[in-house]
Amino acid sequence: MPSPGARESIAQHGILYSVALPIGMPQDLTERARDVLTQVDFIACEDTRKFLDLCRRASLATEARLLVHKPFGEAASAEGLLKLLEAGQCGALVTDAGTPRLSDPGSHILRLCFEKNVRVVPIPGPSALTALLSVTPFSVDPFVFLGFLSPKSGRRQNELKRYLDFDGAIALYESVHRIEKCLADIALLFPTAQILVGREMTKTYEEFFLGSVENALLWAKGKQGEFALIFRKA
Repeated sequence: MPSPGARESIAQHGILYSVALPIGMPQDLTERARDVLTQVDFIACEDTRKFLDLCRRASLATEARLLVHKPFGEAASAEGLLKLLEAGQCGALVTDAGTPRLSDPGSHILRLCFEKNVRVVPIPGPSALTALLSVTPFSVDPFVFLGFLSPKSGRRQNELKRYLDFDGAIALYESVHRIEKCLADIALLFPTAQILVGREMTKTYEEFFLGSVENALLWAKGKQGEFALIFRKA
């Protein structure tokens, strides 16, 4: 890996590192990610408070400038990040947890980097999607990742209907506020599907459910936390 401190770049530009962060346990922060985060000039975060909390839990000391890069206003902040990179600075793109770009911001700055010939370097690591796939007991070849579906039931059902004839596994994320409604829609459209639901993966109260969607709905009632799920038609 080129050292951020060495300012290796293309056409005198800086480098943007896309850095995966732990989804729960701070011990999952890789040594390579730690090295990058302690050397870059700036770190583009969704929420600087959450990043600083991770730094505390992971005993990570960085002098990098922390910049806010949220989904809303992402295009505007991307322009500012690009100016820093074109001035020769090196930066890291991070999300609150997991791998950037998996239902998280970053597309605008990454597109600008490719358009302006600014070097982009992925620093792989934790992801709720790959964590769930790694313990899925049924075939996931092929699979499609839908991220977060619409919060509105009608739109959510329409999004799912596009995959009624898909011969593969369907993975998505869901919030605690909508997990039961989402499962109800899946049960309606894919009544015979087998489903694996992961809750609070890599955290203290991590647990999984494997079975029918109907039973998953019963299991999920009243549960808190963050959810990732994958299902496939029987």
